[in-house]
Amino acid sequence: MLLKRYAQQKLLGWQEKEMDQLLEQSRKRQHFESTEKTCNMTVLSVVPQLTSQICQNLDSDSITLLLRNKAPNKVQLWEQLKVVGFSRIISLIYSDVLLVILLRTQVHMLGAYLYLSNKNPDDSALELNPEVQSRFLSASSHFLSTGIERLCQFVERVVSLQVSGLSLKSQVTLSDLERILHDSRIAVENELSLQPATYLAEILFPQSDPATPANELLMLNETRGVLESREVRDLVSNCANVGVSCVLDKLAEVMISLAGESDQEFVHPNRAKVYVAKLIPELNNFIHGDEWLQQLLKMDNLCTFGANVYESFSG
Repeated sequence: MLLKRYAQQKLLGWQEKEMDQLLEQSRKRQHFESTEKTCNMTVLSVVPQLTSQICQNLDSDSITLLLRNKAPNKVQLWEQLKVVGFSRIISLIYSDVLLVILLRTQVHMLGAYLYLSNKNPDDSALELNPEVQSRFLSASSHFLSTGIERLCQFVERVVSLQVSGLSLKSQVTLSDLERILHDSRIAVENELSLQPATYLAEILFPQSDPATPANELLMLNETRGVLESREVRDLVSNCANVGVSCVLDKLAEVMISLAGESDQEFVHPNRAKVYVAKLIPELNNFIHGDEWLQQLLKMDNLCTFGANVYESFSG
């Protein structure tokens, strides 16, 4: 009888423990899903500022104004406009990818630490007041200023070599455009592979000040550590490849429209031919639209990356 009562108590204790664990897992999952939604909303709110910064750093308006005012070096200006147009598209793709990776790292890391803090309210070392949280998240402003400028300069230098032989008087098909953009992306990847392992992290995130409070400094250093990882480099490459394909789908519509203006009839995308000089203004005014961003936010490898960051730092 005593043995039976003991067995019942042990079973009851085990059931209570299992129930507590299931409840905790449920709370953790709900907290992660809420953090993921916050991250995606933050990305969508920041993208317009990001796009504006790229347009300022790869400025086509000033070149267009000189052309309208009949500057004497017209051919040189058109060549510059060509480089800026292709550079903008590649920069937009890479900047969106980098922004999502940066914010997924920051928001999920902060979410993980807040989860731990709520789970262990008596542990003062885990306490994160609103000021610390705000300062930590505001570190992303480095990318939206200094980082974007550096990225645009890097991309423009690489892309200019890829399109230098593309004559303004030549006609291009969608296949030609696909080759140019993919070759430009591969050239960017090759150039990135020659940079130090810290290169992307330097573009994305500022150096930590040793005088920063300990818990904030820890998150800053851990964020930088994640951004310096090989996993992030591979993510950037894979996502940028998808981005080029997504942008090409939109550019196909542009090619059909431009080709149709000449032929006055429907033109199959694969047969459409457009003069480079006619395409350049469209490249400089190109807006990739919400399709690319929505696809980017839903990419499995990026979702897995965010989940791994959250799980790694939430214990």
